[in-house]
Amino acid sequence: MNDSRLPYMLCVITGKGPQKKFYHDLIAGKEFDHVDFCLPWLEAEDYPLLLGSADLGVCLHKSSSGFDLPMKVVDMFGCGLPVCAIEFNCLNELVKNGQNGLIFQTASDLSNQIQRLAREIGRAV
Repeated sequence: MNDSRLPYMLCVITGKGPQKKFYHDLIAGKEFDHVDFCLPWLEAEDYPLLLGSADLGVCLHKSSSGFDLPMKVVDMFGCGLPVCAIEFNCLNELVKNGQNGLIFQTASDLSNQIQRLAREIGRAV
């Protein structure tokens, strides 16, 4: 994203799963314009506080069985966040694309969605 019209963004990537180091190293090897990252582990009581201060939620959860829904999206909906979620078999039972969230398939899709929402959020401030 090299667009000076976009606001500064702090991306907070939560969790302690097996891919945390992979994403940490991937992010460390790249340069971003007006974007910073942090990858904390949050205690359960801190997670709603983080969501309550966020402007946008991104869900990268993909069901291994194809049948379980990402409860993080429900948490994000509960805080009134716009949500971008990666597509998988039953996600449309929870996220209605263009109605209560956006569904993406590729990194390019997600980038476009984040940029669009960032511009909308920036206008609302």
